[in-house]
Parts: sequence; C-alpha cells; structure tokens
Amino acid sequence: MTQSAAILALVLAAVGSPAAISSQTPQTDNHGAELLNAGKASEARNAFESVLNLDPANKDAQDGEVAASERLALDARREGRMNDALTYLVRAQQFVAKNARLQFDLGILEDEMHLYQDADRALELAEQLNPGDAQVMYAVGRVKLDLGQLPAAEEKMLAYLAIQPNDASAHYGLGRVYQQGLQFDKARAEFQRCIELQPMQTEGYYQLGDIALGLGGFTEAIGDFSKTLARDPKHGGALAGTGEAYFKQKQYAQAEEFLERAVSAAPDYQTGDYYLGLTLARLGRKDDSERELALATKLADEANRKAHMSVQLSPPNANE
Repeated sequence: MTQSAAILALVLAAVGSPAAISSQTPQTDNHGAELLNAGKASEARNAFESVLNLDPANKDAQDGEVAASERLALDARREGRMNDALTYLVRAQQFVAKNARLQFDLGILEDEMHLYQDADRALELAEQLNPGDAQVMYAVGRVKLDLGQLPAAEEKMLAYLAIQPNDASAHYGLGRVYQQGLQFDKARAEFQRCIELQPMQTEGYYQLGDIALGLGGFTEAIGDFSKTLARDPKHGGALAGTGEAYFKQKQYAQAEEFLERAVSAAPDYQTGDYYLGLTLARLGRKDDSERELALATKLADEANRKAHMSVQLSPPNANE
C-alpha cells in the first residue's frame, strides 16, 4: 500500500527459471561478478554455482548466487512468470541454504502467490537468520495476517511499529488485524492513524466504510466510501459497498446505479453481482435478477476453488 508495501515490492522485484547447471570447468567468482555486471545473470549464476560445487562455503560465490537469482527473478516477475521466479529462488536455496536475504525474497514472493504456509516458513527462517530486522518483522506480520493467525500478526505489527511508528501501511496492516478479530474500535483507530500519516489514499477510508457498513452505519459508510471513490472512481469494493448501503436503506434506484458501476469496474467481485441481483428483484426485474444471482454464485464457486488450489500448490522442481 505505502512505504513498507513499496519496500517489500521493491525487494520482491529483486528475485528468479532455471537453466541447466554448467558442466564446464568451474569459473571463478570474479568471473561471475563480471558476467552479472554485464547483465548476463543466467551465465553469472552458472559461474557462481560452478564455484560452489567445489567450494560450498565460498561467501563471495554465495552472495553472487543470490544476486544473480534475484536478477533473474526480477525479469521473470516483470513478465508475469511467477512460477519461473519461484523456481529461480528455490534453485538458489540448493547452493545457499541459509541466507536471510534469499529467504526474505522467497517469502515475499510466496506470499504474493498465495502460498502462505511456505511464505511463513521462509520468513520465519529469515527472521531467525536476521533477528530484529524491521522489514522482515513487517513481512512476517503480513503473512501471519494472511494465515489468519491474528495474535502473532498483532505481535509482529506492534513490534515493527515500535521501530517505525510513522509507517502508514503498518498502521493499516494492524487495523486489518483488529478488523478481522472484530476489534472494531481498535481497527478504526489504526485506519484513522494511517489516514493522518498519508491523507491522499483510498484503502484506509474504504476499510472505515466497510466497518461502518457491517455495523449498520449506512450513512457513515457511504461517506467513507465516497472519499475512496473521489480518488479512485472505479474502486469495486467502494462501489459495491455504497450500493449495498443504499440497498439496505431501501433506496433501490441509487443502489442499482452504484452496483452497475461496481460490476463493470470489478467483474470478478462477487458481492457486486449478488447485491445487484437482489436490487433488481426489488425493482421487479426478475430475469435480470436471476442472471446476476447466478453469476454471483458462479463467482463464489470459482473463488472457493482458487483458494483451495492455492493451499495445495507447492513450489516447482528447481531442477526442471
């Protein structure tokens, strides 16, 4: 979202698809560094691995292996080849098993790929290898939140904020922890602090609106969602939330307007189709209502299937 999320994305953007390990006479780690500086990351990685095959403890070659793998993964991720990016990092682990930087990169990538259990293991190892590092601490907290381990997520977020008290994205993350734990007063306080630190944003206002909506504060929710929509008129969540709030106030014409915009802006967001279907039924448009409700059911089934698949996925074979 903001500073820490940007930092994590930047580090993630430094991660990398395997090529066959060179069987030629081992190159020196200096040669690998020259290749890496020349932009030949794949050849550089092979050179570093040749050194490590003969001298596994060579620190310069280990660092070079990590740097080359990061460079390869950067290119793969930019091209949308997430599995290749993961393969690069998994392969590097074979040569550099306990490197905090590599484990951090791997954990961030796995979290982005929704491989939360794997991300958790990688980041906990990164924290063991580099205790007290604020970025690692924050990343662990985010993954704990993704896993629904709320007490652990709260602990890490609070520890991070003790080091970086003015990080808006960390206050947002802690707010999400409290929100999921139904501690709405604490959640509001964190989202409001996030907005104080970074007024020009959308998500803090959106989450405030979502809390108000869930608690029946429909007018308040519409106001918060409007602040999100002022900066992002196509924010699917805020459009759907506004439509839902109008629906629950029986203002069906206004609800239809925002829900039509919601399904256009975010066609995969099931809530928009669901409440649009209900709204159209109230407006007497039975056929249109049934169509939207059927689509909402289909989207919900697809989301459940994807969630199930993400739990079962495992990293690709690094020797492929």
